Amino acid sequence: MNTNIEIELKLRCIFPEKLDEIYSLPIFSSLKNEWQKKRIHSIYYDTKDNTFLNSGIIFRIRSENGVWVQTVKITGNSNGGFSRRKEYNVELQNEKPDLAVLKDSHLKSFIKDTKSKFELLPIFETIFDRSLLIYPYEKRSVLEVAVDVGKIIAKEKTEDFCEVEIELKEGNISCILKLAEELSKSFNFLLEPRSKFYRGIMLANLEPKFEFQKERDPDIIAEEGLQNELIEKLQTLISYHNKFVENPENFDNLHDFRVSLRKIRTLLKFGKPLIEQEHLDHWLDEFDHITELTNSLRETDVLIEEWRSFLSTTKQENLKSSTLTLKLLEERQNKLNQIYPFFSEGKFTSLFLGFWYWLLEGAFLVDDSVNLKLKKFVKERLSTWLRKTLKRLKKTDFNNENDLHKLRIASKDLRYSLETFSFTLKPSTKEMISRLKRIQDILGYIHDTQTFSVYLENLISSSDEPEIHKESGWLLGYRLHSDQSLKSDLEKQWKKFKEQARFFIE
Repeated sequence: MNTNIEIELKLRCIFPEKLDEIYSLPIFSSLKNEWQKKRIHSIYYDTKDNTFLNSGIIFRIRSENGVWVQTVKITGNSNGGFSRRKEYNVELQNEKPDLAVLKDSHLKSFIKDTKSKFELLPIFETIFDRSLLIYPYEKRSVLEVAVDVGKIIAKEKTEDFCEVEIELKEGNISCILKLAEELSKSFNFLLEPRSKFYRGIMLANLEPKFEFQKERDPDIIAEEGLQNELIEKLQTLISYHNKFVENPENFDNLHDFRVSLRKIRTLLKFGKPLIEQEHLDHWLDEFDHITELTNSLRETDVLIEEWRSFLSTTKQENLKSSTLTLKLLEERQNKLNQIYPFFSEGKFTSLFLGFWYWLLEGAFLVDDSVNLKLKKFVKERLSTWLRKTLKRLKKTDFNNENDLHKLRIASKDLRYSLETFSFTLKPSTKEMISRLKRIQDILGYIHDTQTFSVYLENLISSSDEPEIHKESGWLLGYRLHSDQSLKSDLEKQWKKFKEQARFFIE
């Protein structure tokens, strides 16, 4: 039985009709005759009770050019943002799965302990054409590049796919990212975090109960701990990016993407003493650019949500198709049309890959003489940020819009940092996180009212319809009334926060 650790990355091809051009790329020119083509048919199995699925195990048989191979994959730890799976392969005589050929002691014990449940049933299958290249890459690494075009079949449902899969055979894991970045500059790709298996079980309407529990060590070296958290935040960002591509009409998808972006920026600033400065500024600028690109659409989304909330609260359901409603929806569509191609055509893919590569290879200032533990670094850094925030509070005029905006940014940064590194802190920190969440919500509401005022003023000035003037006035009056009570609550929340912050610092 052949055993190996599988480490791979997938790129979803946005324009399948252009995929053949990949074979003519200069980086593959010397190997253009080395591509191997094969037809692959895989059948995935589980028990009636989904025993494998709920235990983090993938069981399949696969035919490659007439030869059947049985494969078992077991979910493992993540390494640099890549999932690592143990993979066991054994050749079969025919297309029938055979549990008896499993030789790994862990798998044999698993089968024995749950033997009564093992009547294997097919849950879905994949059929695709693969072009395969063994590609010697830099840093003495060898990559396997596979171009897959085919479909997933779950009973009467099918889903087409067209993707490039890059797998590390030997060498440096970051080479996967470097090659993927090069490819994404020549082709329109989206990063595809979902495996064929995951897409198959979704198509089959199955829901895994197994969730791999990631262990976090507060005594890890600070640079490594920060790297782990940043890479995880990047994975989340990529996931929300793809959700927005799939459903841009859901306002939450853009919002979640922007929050993920903000959390990465916060962690970069938080880790500044450990990070190489020149490239840090570069990445902060890149993420600022994406935020600015999406600002206008997000402002429109928030205004639409608030207008709908106002109509519901005041029981004016008859205005759901009012002049203001229709104008806002028209504005949203225009703004969506402007920014959506940046997402749907994979304009950010090479940026994400470049950032990921930088986190693995060049982000951190390495000093072998200093083994600063993450727990100590987090405590010291948070104490510094809290002191700065307390100083800012003393100078804050709660009736000054600019002062409140600065406090809003500071409260976000503090909250996201506390949430991220809560595993290194005392349980009592949760109270401070809740307090900051409340403060952030209040400041966000006040900030949105200011934004709405400017937005609606521009909307009114470009329209001759009197209904828009009237409806905009209703909404602004409603918001300004709410602002007054919130500002009173805000000062109380900050007073309680100051007590918690001083206790943390001491």
